Amino acid sequence: MSLELVTVRTADDKELDGAMYHPEGPRDSRTAILLVHGLTWNFYRGPCRWLAPLLAEAGFTCLSLNMRDHDLTEAVDFEQSHHDLRAGIDRLIAEGFTEVVVLTHGYACNKAACYAALSGDRRVRRYVLTTLGSVKSYRPDIWEKVLASAPAMPGRILVVQGADDHLIEAQPRADELVAAATGAKADVVMLQGGDHYFAATHESLANTVTDWLKRT
Repeated sequence: MSLELVTVRTADDKELDGAMYHPEGPRDSRTAILLVHGLTWNFYRGPCRWLAPLLAEAGFTCLSLNMRDHDLTEAVDFEQSHHDLRAGIDRLIAEGFTEVVVLTHGYACNKAACYAALSGDRRVRRYVLTTLGSVKSYRPDIWEKVLASAPAMPGRILVVQGADDHLIEAQPRADELVAAATGAKADVVMLQGGDHYFAATHESLANTVTDWLKRT
């Protein structure tokens, strides 16, 4: 695996830094993955830091990208989040990939669920949402937007919740999203041994994601 630091610019003129992970062995030449961090995190910390190399080892080029609200402890500028996602998607398309899978953790799951509705961009046909739904407890208004926007999500959705996540009601939140996403086919995995950050299940999460990508 090789690592490349990159900077992209959004349509509303924000610069976002990130890291591109390039596989060194056999690779998928069609599909790339955009990884998006949650609240308080950034592209080089948290699940996106360790998950990207594992997915690159499985043959997927990955872009782990800062959002404009990186490192913040409170949710801000949610309505502008689609600009950040689109900038990352555009960068990977410019690299020659024909499909971009958006993979998110925590708070970023809300951005992914609202992306198609906010942006009108339906190029993303597969989403992976990990640790979904904690926002309901501290920003119920955003969770309402997620459920209202989810019908616009196209294609396929994989929701992965930690079976040992005691910080959220993992199954009910997944059920609510699946019921709302009427335009997509959704799969839900309750990952055994997984907590809120999948601290002890790095390989299991990576395998769950890659198996789903290959199967769908």
